[in-house]
Amino acid sequence: MPKPSFRFKQFTIQQDRCALKVGTDGVLFGAWVDHSGADRILDIGTGTGVLALIAAQRNAKATVDAVEIDDAAAEQAAENAAASPWSGRVHVHRMDVRRMHSTDPFDLILCNPPYYEGYSPATDDRVGVAKHSNELRFQELVEAVERLLAPGGRLAVIVPLNREADLLSEADRIGLAPKRRCSVRYVSHRPAKRVLLELDASGGPVVEEQLTLEATGPFDYSPEYRALISDLMLNF
Repeated sequence: MPKPSFRFKQFTIQQDRCALKVGTDGVLFGAWVDHSGADRILDIGTGTGVLALIAAQRNAKATVDAVEIDDAAAEQAAENAAASPWSGRVHVHRMDVRRMHSTDPFDLILCNPPYYEGYSPATDDRVGVAKHSNELRFQELVEAVERLLAPGGRLAVIVPLNREADLLSEADRIGLAPKRRCSVRYVSHRPAKRVLLELDASGGPVVEEQLTLEATGPFDYSPEYRALISDLMLNF
């Protein structure tokens, strides 16, 4: 059973009131994202607030806004932000991003979206919203990005490999295409299951990357993964 709190080197996540807890995908994604050069960052569907807080740690100048549709998760994410070293720069909003408008666009938008579609529905309604495409579908995510992303801005997402084409098809409608792409194997002898994507409108060549988290099995982490999360995770 997940613990009610999760400690990082520089901050702690309280998560007992959040439907989804801190997990490998979120930490991996937050660590992989290039936060540099962004003055304004938006985290869509922040959950516990972990991506917003990683962004604040990795970019010492950026203002980070985080939106969350679930009342209890938004409240706890706001508490996590207030207890962090970056309380003055991280702002959590209980909000449906589909109704969000901003006079100041964002240089970088992050999203670990609900991406399970065509699977058995979640038995818990809150998990269904967070994990399945019950609320925010790729089309709706891209429509929000179109409104909120600054010219020259970047969108970063993590999705299963089997949903990558769906996301890219939607992103192409607003002129966004991959700039960086990383396929992720959880264990070296198994096929890749996730893909990390950074998209923009530059039209330049794609930087292709591959990452394996565990070489042979549980806790046998690869040197590349250790290096990626070493400033975030305890015991790394």
